[in-house]
Amino acid sequence: MNKGIVVQIRFPGDDPVNIPANLCAGIPWQILNGPPGILTLVTREPDRRWDSCLRELQNRVCQSLSMDTHADTEWEVMPLERYNFLRDGEPVRVGRSWIAAPPDPLSSDTRTPNRHVASKGKIIFLRPGWAFGDGCHPSTQGSVNALEYLHEHHLVRDRDILDVGTGTGILGIIAGKMGARSVLCLDIDPEATRVARENIWQNGLEAMVSVTHGTVQDLPPGKWTLALANLTISVTIRTFGAIVKLLNAPGVVVMSGFKSANRGDVAKLIQPYSFEVIWSEEQDGWVTSIVRQS
Repeated sequence: MNKGIVVQIRFPGDDPVNIPANLCAGIPWQILNGPPGILTLVTREPDRRWDSCLRELQNRVCQSLSMDTHADTEWEVMPLERYNFLRDGEPVRVGRSWIAAPPDPLSSDTRTPNRHVASKGKIIFLRPGWAFGDGCHPSTQGSVNALEYLHEHHLVRDRDILDVGTGTGILGIIAGKMGARSVLCLDIDPEATRVARENIWQNGLEAMVSVTHGTVQDLPPGKWTLALANLTISVTIRTFGAIVKLLNAPGVVVMSGFKSANRGDVAKLIQPYSFEVIWSEEQDGWVTSIVRQS
């Protein structure tokens, strides 16, 4: 079973921290073997209980550690799928594709597809690094589902596509595999653009998928027919008008990265630009919508 969440707790300093043997007694958590200096725990409870499970764990850790030690800890929470992918390279299903770690170039295992095979197939080689977009987050999965919907309606192949806030480049890579004429992956984070370039090369798509560092304000208007915008709601509100200017009318935008409570904000945002929602889905409270200019 690959559903659940993992918590990694980093402790300050170099001295080992005494973890009580009964830390998880009576709560639905299990300690995993992890890197030195990091306490790694997993729960496989249903997602509706994750918030309460995290509160139980926080209370237990607070009770078990000294005040100074607990105050200086750093917590990272991630889906179990992401943890397995980062640790073992275990493939992750996203839409109709599989995300897998790039093959070892020194490996003699002929069963591992190379990047030229991957460029035409359903396998996506991805090394996330610190960039967002490993296929595990509901907003990424929703964006991929939206791309597949558009592909089925002939709105991806032979189109020019802009991926705003590309992160790892995962959406641009999938669009390239669907036969887009060109894809430009844009990000303001230089680490993200470095990771995206590497991932695009690993998938053999560098001829059609390119990466640039900058903002939407740096790009020429009216060049793209489809924009992918998996962004936080605050960034979406701030940049949507600029994204619209980059599109050929009638433009299409895949909007993701906002919660169900923000549906009204998105409706107000797109209305002045004569956009309407033509497709939408929700996963774990995260919404993805396709909007099109009428």
